[in-house]
Amino acid sequence: MLKLGQQLFKNILSSWAGFFIRIVITFIFVPIITSTYGDARYGVWVILFQTINYFSLLDLGLGTALTRYVSKYLSQKNVLKINKILNSANVIYFILGTLVLAGVYLFVVFFFNYFKIGSSELISEGKTALLILGFSLAINFYLFSFGNSLAAFQRHDINRLLTIVEEIVRVVIWIWLIKNGYGLVSLALVILIMNLLRHLAAIIILKKLYPEIKFSFSLPDQKMTKKLLGYSKISFGITIGWLIIFNTDTFLLGLFSSSAAAGIYNPGTQLMLYLRNFVNAIGVPLTPAISHLDTNNDRGRIKRIYHKGIKYVSYFSFVALVGVIFYAHSFVKLWLPPEFYQSADVMIILSIGTAFFLPQIIGNSILFGSENHKHILQVLILESLSKIILAVILIPRYNIIGMAFANTIPQIIFYTTLYPYYMSRLLRISYRHIITTILSMGLLGTLVSLPTALWLKKIIPVNSWSMLVINVFIILIIALLPAYFIIDREDKRKIVNFFKK
Repeated sequence: MLKLGQQLFKNILSSWAGFFIRIVITFIFVPIITSTYGDARYGVWVILFQTINYFSLLDLGLGTALTRYVSKYLSQKNVLKINKILNSANVIYFILGTLVLAGVYLFVVFFFNYFKIGSSELISEGKTALLILGFSLAINFYLFSFGNSLAAFQRHDINRLLTIVEEIVRVVIWIWLIKNGYGLVSLALVILIMNLLRHLAAIIILKKLYPEIKFSFSLPDQKMTKKLLGYSKISFGITIGWLIIFNTDTFLLGLFSSSAAAGIYNPGTQLMLYLRNFVNAIGVPLTPAISHLDTNNDRGRIKRIYHKGIKYVSYFSFVALVGVIFYAHSFVKLWLPPEFYQSADVMIILSIGTAFFLPQIIGNSILFGSENHKHILQVLILESLSKIILAVILIPRYNIIGMAFANTIPQIIFYTTLYPYYMSRLLRISYRHIITTILSMGLLGTLVSLPTALWLKKIIPVNSWSMLVINVFIILIIALLPAYFIIDREDKRKIVNFFKK
């Protein structure tokens, strides 16, 4: 078995591989579906996904609880407790999956008509597709404990590989279906089938890697169930907060504006989503590793991980911010039909708040892994309430631009004040030191990338994909030069050794 540091590095690299492949998939797929379906029909597709995300709330935060305790007992090599926690979660998930099926059905019958969708045919198509997506989510719940727990065993690399294969095959089938005139129902059926196959493959691999893992109706344990629910009640609140922050924008636009506005807004959020996923590629596999370190009471190493994490991420977050500001309009103009041009303005506004949010994803992993995630919930409650209030005020006046500002303003406020304050208390690092690190690295990233972008815009106008790629590539290369001096000596050695191997 690989050492903790080696496996974590491997997990992060596999996450980044999945991240880049997903970018390529989105880059190819979104122009096809938007140009074929149009803004209104594509807007319905986006609304379906954000609606189904709300039903994922019934997870109740059990996924993070499962990761916490499986990784904890794995570090103790306690197979009996691992089996008890998995089978206890399995019973809970079976009940929750059944509630998902019932909930989606009731939503389709009693609520779906409230969305501002132009035609009755599109409403009918959306309802059928949503029922299928609901069934797919229920399968997710039924098979979650054994089919989605590889990451908890610190085998995020295998979990990510399965996800990559699923996404590539799914999108290839989607493109064929769209080109041949199929609609939203067919796309939803592909999701259902591929989701089922991925979970079954994960169960087989888990059993092969850990043959001592057992599925048994006698293993669920009342004490383990209470432990899971005790941890997950806070995670559940966090899930609600994240759904409100990251998965309500098009939902709110569909209610207060139109499905067309939701469709135009969504591509603008994709780049921000991928920036978040880029950092999550570190954060997600980091959580079980932090749990391992916390179990062994290695607080010094946890503190070093946080400090290095916010330093690295802050630098590249502000480099990305400059890139979005300078190239968003050119990117959208090359990528999407003319009616989606305002998506670029959404990208620019969201990128400002994202630059302050991204460094704290490292903190999220530490809070989850050390069972201090109540602080995430406290921040998210305030951020979510602020966003909803601002959205209700701003959408009627400024439409999608108002929605973008409703996202950005709370992020800037809370991720420069309350959140770093909590991290300073937990890790016994001064608040001033955290903020100074974030702002100094952000300023350095801006000073490196801003003059470069200004210079490139003059000498290499972006009027084609090749020119855009050249511009971005040069900025990244120049940004990497000072990054060499920012990275700690220990991390440089690990990177060099990895590529030598």
